[in-house]
Amino acid sequence: MSNHYEYRVCQLQQAKVTFVNGTWAGNKPMDPAKAEDSLSACSTIWDYLYDAGREGWELIATSVTAQTPPREVLYLKRVVS
Repeated sequence: MSNHYEYRVCQLQQAKVTFVNGTWAGNKPMDPAKAEDSLSACSTIWDYLYDAGREGWELIATSVTAQTPPREVLYLKRVVS
């Protein structure tokens, strides 16, 4: 029997996880007029990965786009029971 997986694609900005699978990841609503406040509502990369790992998520890849500014992305997966 083969394993089935689910995936997360996490966008980063200033060492914070800002979007997960296209959904805002902050613990309060995003306010474009207050970018710094919005970013402060997001988990740091390290905290996010720690929590995700406890939930069974595994970091499988990272990438940085050639856009200006560059966009960093984390790819995670976990086995679906």
